[in-house]
Amino acid sequence: MSFPGLLQRAEYGTGLLIRSIKINGEYLLVERFTLNQVQDIDTPTPYLQGGPLTSISEFNAKKISGEITFPIRINYDGEVDPATKILLQHAEKPTSALTIDTNHLLMHYGITAEDIATDNNELLKITTAVVSSLSISASPGQEIKITATFEGMLDGVAASDYVVPDDDDYLGRALTWGDFSASREESSMRNVNEATATMTNSIETPSFLIAYPSEFRNDHVSLVGVKGVKWTGKFGELIRMGADLDTFIHGGLMLYENLTLNFGPITATYNNPLFKITQTPLTASVLTRSIEWTGLTNPARPLSAGGLISFT
Repeated sequence: MSFPGLLQRAEYGTGLLIRSIKINGEYLLVERFTLNQVQDIDTPTPYLQGGPLTSISEFNAKKISGEITFPIRINYDGEVDPATKILLQHAEKPTSALTIDTNHLLMHYGITAEDIATDNNELLKITTAVVSSLSISASPGQEIKITATFEGMLDGVAASDYVVPDDDDYLGRALTWGDFSASREESSMRNVNEATATMTNSIETPSFLIAYPSEFRNDHVSLVGVKGVKWTGKFGELIRMGADLDTFIHGGLMLYENLTLNFGPITATYNNPLFKITQTPLTASVLTRSIEWTGLTNPARPLSAGGLISFT
C-alpha cells in the first residue's frame, strides 16, 4: 500500500532552501517570512437553521498579510542591499510600487467559495504590497535588524519571477551594535544601550460587491489605501551617578533637536521630536530609563522618501 510519510523517500522544504525573496526584482535574504494569503472563513450562527449545528458558510475578502525579518547587510563597499533601500524608501512613501516574489508562496486567485479547496493553486507574484510598519532595531550583542509588516493584494494572475541572486558575489556582513551611534542637540547619547526607529502607515483594505455575472467578479480586497503616516522611535539609556538631571526628558516638543540614529550607512533623523515622559524602573541592576517620541513634520509635506531616512 502506497501512502505518504516517513516510510517513503522525500526531500522536505526547509528555510535554508526558501528563505530568500525578491523586492521589486532585487534579491533579499530574510531570516523570517510569514506573508500569506489570508481570508476570514467561518460559519456564522445568527441564522434560523432548524437546530444548533451550522451549515451556512461565510467568506470575507482575501488579501495578503504578514511580516519579514532580516539583518541589515552591507557589501565590501559598505553599501546596503538594494532591496533594503527599496523597502526603507517605500516605508516613507507607501504609495510607491512594491512587488514581492518568492519560490514557495502558493496562492489561489479564483473565488474561494466556487472552487474545490485544492484546485488551481499557483506560485504567484504579490503585485501590490504596502508596508504597514517597519522597525530598525539595534542592541548590544545582536545584529541590527529590520522587521516589516505588510498588507497587500493580487491585481491579477502574474507568475512569480523568482531566481537566484543576479550576481555570483552576493557576499557581505550583517551590521551589529558596533555600527550604531546616536546623538541629539542637547546630548551626545553615549549611554544608549538600545534603540529602535519605526515607520507606521495606517492601511485601509476595502472590498466592494460586484454585480453577478461579471468577468471582473472576485473575492479580493479592491484596493490598498494609506490614510496616515507616523514616525516614532525609542531608546534605552543607562543612568550615571547623579541621576543625569540635565538629560532627563520630562516630555514635550523639542524644536530642531535633530535626534539622529545611525545604523551604519542608514541614518534616521527626527528634526522635531515630540517626547513622552521618560520612564525609569527601579531595579537591583544598573538603572535604565526608556525614552519614546514621535517625529513631527509638516502635514502638507509631499509624501516622499528622504524625510526621515538617508543613506551615506
